[in-house]
Amino acid sequence: MFFIFGLNKKPVGKEQRKIMKNGFEVNAVITVYKNYFELFFIPLIPLGKKYSIYIPHSDEYYEQGMFSKMPKEYLEICKAVGRKY
Repeated sequence: MFFIFGLNKKPVGKEQRKIMKNGFEVNAVITVYKNYFELFFIPLIPLGKKYSIYIPHSDEYYEQGMFSKMPKEYLEICKAVGRKY
């Protein structure tokens, strides 16, 4: 089946930051995505940004807008990273 239009997200940046977790400073991988409305696989209209954060120390993964709620302190860190992209 061939789709003429749709919604898609593309990664625009990835950064590694140190965050506090249970009194320890651990690494976190933050990825910034941009949502697009596409027509024939060509991104036309940017619809906003979404963020994901992965903490390897505790094997936690949060993605904004998915089934799990991202904690506010992690969301603020992600928004600070997203300002660069």
